[in-house]
Amino acid sequence: MRGLIFFLIPVVVILLALGHSHGAGLSPGHAVFHVATVILAAVLLYVATAAYARVRAGRFKWLVAAFAILLLRELTLSISMYAQIVLLVPGTDIPLDHLMGLLGLAVLAYALFKPVY
Repeated sequence: MRGLIFFLIPVVVILLALGHSHGAGLSPGHAVFHVATVILAAVLLYVATAAYARVRAGRFKWLVAAFAILLLRELTLSISMYAQIVLLVPGTDIPLDHLMGLLGLAVLAYALFKPVY
């Protein structure tokens, strides 16, 4: 599985470099990039969930929450890109995926720096 992921990274980069959008819509490389980020976030969520099921430590709950938020962020960003809309936080000019990314990284940082008892 790891070998496949490390193989796909250069493939995605090459597709992004070669793909061109002709008019409206995403280039094939851009579309593959969004699919790859959703898959990677889902794999990380699965690994964190499996680790929590084994260890049952509070830190792993926070890792699961962080990766769940980051997966939702990637899904939100992908949907908004394919639909060609910008989803904003109500009452602001902040894109929803930006806020979700910040929240996911903050929860991830908390999980990593949380004291272990």
